[in-house]
Amino acid sequence: MIEEQKQEKRKSGRVKKFFKYVGLSILTLLILLALVVEAPKKIVILLVVILAAITILPRPYRKYFWLGATCIVIALTIWIFLPDEVGDWRPYTFDKEIATYEENFIVPDEENAASVYNRLLQDYNPKEWRLSFLPKEEFRMISSKPWLSRDHPELVRWIKRHEETLMALPDVCQMKTCRFPSNFEISSTNKLYENRYFALRSWALILLLSGNNDVAEGRFDEAFAKYIYALRIKEHLYQQKRMNDLLNSFAIEGLVFPCLYRFVVENGLSEGQLRLVPNILNNLENNWDSDFPLCLEYDKLFIKNVFCSLVYQVGSEGVVRFSRDPAAAIWPRWRRIRARTEPFWQKKSMKANTILAWFVLPSTPQKSAEMIDKVFEQYNAMASPDFAWEKEDINIGPTSLGLNWLSLVNYFTNKSIRHYDGFHDVYLKRLTQRRALRTLIAIKQYKLENNKWPDSLEEIKTAAPAEAFIDPVTGDTLQYENHGEHFSLYGEKINIWPE
Repeated sequence: MIEEQKQEKRKSGRVKKFFKYVGLSILTLLILLALVVEAPKKIVILLVVILAAITILPRPYRKYFWLGATCIVIALTIWIFLPDEVGDWRPYTFDKEIATYEENFIVPDEENAASVYNRLLQDYNPKEWRLSFLPKEEFRMISSKPWLSRDHPELVRWIKRHEETLMALPDVCQMKTCRFPSNFEISSTNKLYENRYFALRSWALILLLSGNNDVAEGRFDEAFAKYIYALRIKEHLYQQKRMNDLLNSFAIEGLVFPCLYRFVVENGLSEGQLRLVPNILNNLENNWDSDFPLCLEYDKLFIKNVFCSLVYQVGSEGVVRFSRDPAAAIWPRWRRIRARTEPFWQKKSMKANTILAWFVLPSTPQKSAEMIDKVFEQYNAMASPDFAWEKEDINIGPTSLGLNWLSLVNYFTNKSIRHYDGFHDVYLKRLTQRRALRTLIAIKQYKLENNKWPDSLEEIKTAAPAEAFIDPVTGDTLQYENHGEHFSLYGEKINIWPE
């Protein structure tokens, strides 16, 4: 009997040892894994403390350790079920930084084209501006070439439906300055902001289409003015110095220049129009070295607000805590309604998540902002003229994926920034097009004076600024060929003439 009891104890001891060593092995593996994936320090420290309590802490004191740990768990459980703090909580935003940013771009309403655009936006309906009745090929043709009213009666009716807007655009396009309010929310609730890009592109397009119709029917002055107004819309968007605005401005510019090229080559410019061209092109000249850092400045503040509005909340008295409702930053209107009927257990689970947040996230929005500042420091090099944009794979920031807050910010930021190589490519194409317009004017003037196209660009090198003939991509002269009845002009990244 006694021997059986001893065997039972030995068997029980072996089982305990087995589970003990398995538990220690798993705990050690978790610590090593946490170090490899750069897990948050608080989690690593917690795992190390537990390992030390199991192995180093004298056996008589271990029960006190586990008793203390149990008390902490009980206290946190009670805290989860206690009533929430009284206060009006909202997603945290960097209000002072936003106000400082906006102060740099204050424009009086009477001088701000955005105030006029916003009035036009009040009546803007995207559905009414769709050109769904035009096949793609037909749209592509009439958006870059002259067209007669008798050939496209439905398009004429579409333009007439929007004649009031078309008549209002010249006044706003003659305003030099445009500044729309910035948006730092994840999901905008402002309909004017949501429709702005579609509206301005629609308005630039109606100017182009109407201008192409004017060219076909001999109204050359009206056509040229509409092309210039479309470029002014482009310039108004570019003044925002935000990536979406700049990309939309480049899209408009890409539609306008083929129309201008055709106007210059096939019709020519009057003396008055020729005098306008230098001013127009000077207004369009952009400086990557100064423009791109401004884009980064906006993106950095936007990302700070995105991350911190999801992670933190601020009360009416300025108290900051970990967010118990991250969805409020994404769907603010929906959340205000849903919060009143939200299930009890859902509210408590969100409160419990703040305990995990304490372990894995910076304790304050300011610490998170400091991390984001460090992430963005590496992107400033992209504004340098010597930055290697020509490389196919632009590796910016760490390539390893650490399971911590800094790595998460770095990953999503880097994923967004990597699209800037495409932006830079478009920037160079538009710069090429601007320079090429001066070149085309010089070529056309040569043709009018000599009744033939120049044999090479050398024959017209004094008729335009020297940089007008330089391809900004390669630094070499634009490629030109005389084919007798016609000619071709192209750069490394874009065909200029013919299209």
